[in-house]
Amino acid sequence: MLHKVLGTVLLLGVLAGCTAPLRVCETDADCPGGGVCDPERKLCFSASAEGGACEPACASYQACTLSNVCVPRYTGLEVTPLGGTVVGAGPVSVQARLLVGTGFAENFPGTLNFSVVASDGGTGGTLGAVTASAGVYTTQWTPAGEGEFLLTAAHPEAGVPSTTVRLAVDTTGPAFVVFVPPADAGVSDGGTTYADPEPGFATAWRRDQVVPVEIRTNEPNLDPSTVMVTLRTDAGTAPAMSVTSFAESQSCDAGFCGLAQVNLWVPTFNAFRGPMNLEVQGADKVGNTGTSSGSVNVTRWKWRHDITGATITAAPVLGNTGVVYVGTTNGSDNDGQLLALSPSGRLLWSASGGAVVASPTVGNVQDGGTERIYVAHKKGSVIRVGFYDNSDGGFTAPCTDVNSGSVSVQSSLAFAQVSAASSSETVYGVYTGRGGGTLFAVRPDAESDPLFQCPIVPSVGDVSAPGTMLAAGNAVVFGTSSGALKSFALNSSGVWPAAAQWTQPLSPLKPTSLAAADGVVFGGGNDGSNSKLFEVPLSGVLAPTYFPTSAQMWNVSIGGLPGANAVVGLDTGKLFVLDAADGGALAIDTPGDIIKGAPVWGAGGYVYTAGAISGAIQARQPLENVAWQFEPGSLIEASMNLDCSRLSDGGVSSGMPGVLYAASRDGRVYALVVDSPGLNPSAPWPKYQHDSRNTGNPATPITSCP
Repeated sequence: MLHKVLGTVLLLGVLAGCTAPLRVCETDADCPGGGVCDPERKLCFSASAEGGACEPACASYQACTLSNVCVPRYTGLEVTPLGGTVVGAGPVSVQARLLVGTGFAENFPGTLNFSVVASDGGTGGTLGAVTASAGVYTTQWTPAGEGEFLLTAAHPEAGVPSTTVRLAVDTTGPAFVVFVPPADAGVSDGGTTYADPEPGFATAWRRDQVVPVEIRTNEPNLDPSTVMVTLRTDAGTAPAMSVTSFAESQSCDAGFCGLAQVNLWVPTFNAFRGPMNLEVQGADKVGNTGTSSGSVNVTRWKWRHDITGATITAAPVLGNTGVVYVGTTNGSDNDGQLLALSPSGRLLWSASGGAVVASPTVGNVQDGGTERIYVAHKKGSVIRVGFYDNSDGGFTAPCTDVNSGSVSVQSSLAFAQVSAASSSETVYGVYTGRGGGTLFAVRPDAESDPLFQCPIVPSVGDVSAPGTMLAAGNAVVFGTSSGALKSFALNSSGVWPAAAQWTQPLSPLKPTSLAAADGVVFGGGNDGSNSKLFEVPLSGVLAPTYFPTSAQMWNVSIGGLPGANAVVGLDTGKLFVLDAADGGALAIDTPGDIIKGAPVWGAGGYVYTAGAISGAIQARQPLENVAWQFEPGSLIEASMNLDCSRLSDGGVSSGMPGVLYAASRDGRVYALVVDSPGLNPSAPWPKYQHDSRNTGNPATPITSCP
């Protein structure tokens, strides 16, 4: 017993003489101050520099301290990928690093032993050759497939602890579910239909809307930043859109739920209605990609307003905030009404003042944001010409009581501000069938006397539908049914002179439409057997230049083709295009149709036409090519109108598609989403009566749609 105790004391004395034990330990991590754990004695010792003479000699993975004690040379073995890492299909780079204790020589072995097995004991895959560099050992692992695997790296000598990490292998890309909610088109109300009546499109999204496309996946390793949605059509592709997770703010029944706000107006869409394709792509954290697809039904239908018992031949006019004003007749031209429709299709007010044959015009914005809508009404044998106040629909008629059943106002009205009263709005028109054709001016701000508020001059010549008038400077220009082009101007007292400023005979040609550009009046007309386009200087000093066509001419507009302005007249079964620069002409077939309304030149190079026989509304780009067509089943004789997209307060919605308004003979007003954000601002005369307000005045600015 004494011998045993003495031996223990001697041993502790030796140990105490070289280094003092610190505490009990299992690993070096249990030893404070950088101490080293003796794995056999389970005691911590202060590390001493290597260089002692240990007997017996230490193993290669041990160091002999100056205290002649063998301690572990390496403090650890780090393996990457770290445990718990998910990796893709191989080869996967595997690296193990031996960490050397402070003050010890490296003495790295030539290699390490790597092994891998599936967590269920199956095959782990293949390992490549091991390369070594300064204690870092690298190999390539090609996994046997998907699943969990145990990867081990160990010192080649027995008895040295090894390191094992658990890794997951994922070789499958994410699977996505695409959900497109149905659009809420709205319920028909007050004669307005919001849902596209085409079967299968009642819940379609409009071309001018943003669709909240929902994306779901149960991929556990998803990289949400890679999930993108792309919108495609047969004609174009929109840039990919990112997906925002809503799992935290909304209910989510999957591992990931996200939302993409898809702008339907971005890609080219050469159809009136149809599907657009949605493509979803995303990747997991190891680079596996997955794709899925869906579709969204899209329509250009915005709304339709039905007016019971009405006939519409007058072109609709737009107010300064996008309100649509429509004049109707009851078919006999002796009764009708004027309606005001909001850009959203809601009936604001209607007034049963009588038939409206001549297209109305809208004045400037007044104090308080109001505007005047100038219109000629006929009810029975009474004609009243005046204006509505858009705020309450009240009608004021400075020109009234023309008591004759044969008198009418058939030609469009024209709007101007003339120097005779600098702040006065002046609107021109002609009573057909009265006094050999009586020219009048409506001047509501003039002195309260019919002589000044409604000055007239008789015997100017009748102007019959679809004749037009235009205002240029302080003058009005119109063509008569007797075959002459005339210009009149109010004098400084605000009354008409007895004679015209100038008269230019066109006989036997009867003008049917007028437009102006660059100081020249362009027009179309016929005499029953001959049809011609003509041009006359606004000064009236030169004789007309004629461009023969093959059949009856209808309304004219002037657009901006590359290199020169083009005048587009309407021929039976053809669009007639005149190059104003060199007089060259082109006839474009419109089989089996007559296009009576003036073509509308929209921004983006589109031209819109409507058929008086087929009723087909067409978008052309270029003029010879029909990009899409809509067949409402109604005949359209009136010229169409085009506006910007509008906000709820009537302001312009920037960067959005435009809205085309068409009115049919059977009393229907259509609002269609088109790709032109309003009229072409570079076109000299882009539509009937020049602008969306139907002023017939080339000085009126074209509404800007930024």
